[in-house]
Amino acid sequence: MRKSLIGYAAVLAVVGGVVVTSTAGANTRAAKTTLRDASGQVIGTVKFVDANGLTEVRVEVRKGSAVASDAFHGFHIHANADAAGCVADAAQPSNTWFTAVGGHWKSGIQTHGQHVGDMPSVFVNTDGGAVTRFTISRIPLGELDGKAVVLHAGADNSGNVPNGPAADQYTANSADAVTKTQNTGNAGDRIACGVIAGR
Repeated sequence: MRKSLIGYAAVLAVVGGVVVTSTAGANTRAAKTTLRDASGQVIGTVKFVDANGLTEVRVEVRKGSAVASDAFHGFHIHANADAAGCVADAAQPSNTWFTAVGGHWKSGIQTHGQHVGDMPSVFVNTDGGAVTRFTISRIPLGELDGKAVVLHAGADNSGNVPNGPAADQYTANSADAVTKTQNTGNAGDRIACGVIAGR
């Protein structure tokens, strides 16, 4: 099912790290990355394609040692201001993996759930694989080059801290817990990473 846009169109130019192609007279821009786990094993791909001014995200995940099956995994674009990029040592604790890519890509004081780089969680099926596709307006395709996609160990709570006095609400257990949710969605360790580049 994997098809390359290059196979259908001639490359015209590279603009801001994003390849511009032409199909039947229409311009199509795209960027992609390969997701690798801490051992360097390829566990998936992520493609970003222009969809009439929106960004279509195409995700494929294949079975990997750190990827839990039958489970949701947090899925975000990280700012990646560090030239080191997606670096991990599989012999070290998983909470040290891919930390060089920094926090989620955001604008100003946005909290989790509103970050530019917040994307829907990926559900990995019982066979260890996932294929998903969605279209999102908040991710500018022309600004993706050099940023990093991260797949997390756990589900993303989308920044939701349902605290309050009612019996069916939680009381936040600490300011640190609230901060962690607002920064990361509390999705756990970073288990796969890939730096985005135009193609």
